[in-house]
Amino acid sequence: MESNLQLPYKVLKSAEWDYTFTTKHGIIYHAYFIDFSSYHPNFRNVYTFNIEPASNEPHPIDTRIALTVVSILMEFFTTKENAMIMVCDNLDGKEKKREILFQRWFKNYNDGRLVRFDASANTEDYTLYVSIYLRKDNPKISQLIQSFYELIGNDMYPI
Repeated sequence: MESNLQLPYKVLKSAEWDYTFTTKHGIIYHAYFIDFSSYHPNFRNVYTFNIEPASNEPHPIDTRIALTVVSILMEFFTTKENAMIMVCDNLDGKEKKREILFQRWFKNYNDGRLVRFDASANTEDYTLYVSIYLRKDNPKISQLIQSFYELIGNDMYPI
């Protein structure tokens, strides 16, 4: 009998780049990509990625969540021109924990096809952690990295 402890959760796709899954604890997660092209003229095929629980109930550590997110991201990156910008939400003061979590997932699950570039934008009240993820063979990799850092230099306001 095969254990499902190392398998991603079953994912329901409700629209392009819009996913939902339920954990063994009954917690529903919504994972989705939002077109980010309006932030920079060079950001065609660039999306932000969000994952959030549907409720505020406590969610225990569950490695299958990581496996599920990784499977969603692997599907996204089957198109080599796609790029993802991850902004670590700071509404609850856990932005640094989110950044560390995504660094760990990248280190543990990247098969070598992706690269990641990190930056932060500082204000008086908080630090915003931002990363761009791209395939190494993205034909516009240099242009996208440069555009990413231009956006950071503009405090994440559209250019």
